[in-house]
Amino acid sequence: MEYRPPEGRRPGAPPGPQETSAAVARLPVSNAIAAVLIAVAALLGAIAVLLVIPEVTEALGTAVAITGSGFTLAARIAVPRRR
Repeated sequence: MEYRPPEGRRPGAPPGPQETSAAVARLPVSNAIAAVLIAVAALLGAIAVLLVIPEVTEALGTAVAITGSGFTLAARIAVPRRR
């Protein structure tokens, strides 16, 4: 078997600080603000549906659908895609 040193080190080189990618990814502030605004708008839309159409089961389903789609859109905007 052949000895292979870890990548980034040469045989006989003193052990030094290893570069790691343990940094936390920072989200763009504009994306975070837009996501919060969309989530709040979705909640307000769902509340408006419940106030306009009281005591109807369809209103509850519509409110849940509005909230779910708003939160899904907010999550897609807030979390950047990896390239």
